[in-house]
Amino acid sequence: MPLRRLPFRSIVVASTNDPYLPVTRGRRFAEAWGAEHVLLGARGHIGALANLGLWEEGLMLLDRLRQNSEVS
Repeated sequence: MPLRRLPFRSIVVASTNDPYLPVTRGRRFAEAWGAEHVLLGARGHIGALANLGLWEEGLMLLDRLRQNSEVS
């Protein structure tokens, strides 16, 4: 995984019980990428198979990222 600062705003959305990405590793990725780190609590792995449906929380994070990007 590349650990260079990203040239755009980003958010690492993580779960406290993701079997693929421990919290400390997700935090390291966020720091290396210059990304905001958002911890959602115990949600398991947040991916295509998570059956989140119309994920309001995710849409709010996307909206926040888009708004912040327009300001920069």
